[in-house]
Amino acid sequence: MLIRQRDAKRRKIGVRLIAAGVVLIIVLVLIDIRVRPMIQAAGAFHCHVVATRIIDHSVADELERHTYDDLIHLTHDEAGNVIAIESNMASINRLKARVAQLINEDISEIEHSELDVPVGTITGFNMLYGRGPTIPVKLSPRGSAAVNLSSVFTSAGINQTLHQITLTVNADIAAIVPGYTTSVNVQTEFIVAQTVIVGTVPESYTHIILGDSTYSG
Repeated sequence: MLIRQRDAKRRKIGVRLIAAGVVLIIVLVLIDIRVRPMIQAAGAFHCHVVATRIIDHSVADELERHTYDDLIHLTHDEAGNVIAIESNMASINRLKARVAQLINEDISEIEHSELDVPVGTITGFNMLYGRGPTIPVKLSPRGSAAVNLSSVFTSAGINQTLHQITLTVNADIAAIVPGYTTSVNVQTEFIVAQTVIVGTVPESYTHIILGDSTYSG
């Protein structure tokens, strides 16, 4: 009789433990469902801020070393009119490669960071948002950037044309969080150099820059 009672108690304890385990798993799943979007949004915002800061810093440092004359050569006729524009492809390619190198090096050196998610935020109640102890979540940003240069002509007034060399940086940054990954794309455009051409646009333009390709004309 005593043995049967002990077996019954063990079975009850076993059932309670299993039930507690199931409840715990359900609670953890519900917390993950609620917390994941918050962490993904916070991770994406953090990556966007970090990537933008790196891009701005890298591009600003490099563009200080270049002028319009370093990248573009204008040919004039006897009357002083611009008859041809020639791109210095060696300088342009060096600029593109250098900017890409600086940005990717800085991205690869981004340190791990930690996001603190308040327990009150997890509950979903507005009154408790941002309150209570925090749950630390490790964040590891990783990614790469591509750099493109383009040439743009726009009207700048009567018989005047504005010629600009623009640099576009396209960076894909992923925030690696234990269990899942969130990513963000950062695209920024900079004016590398510009000048105003007085008169008609020249018919001759050598090495027109267009995205990743160059065309001779």
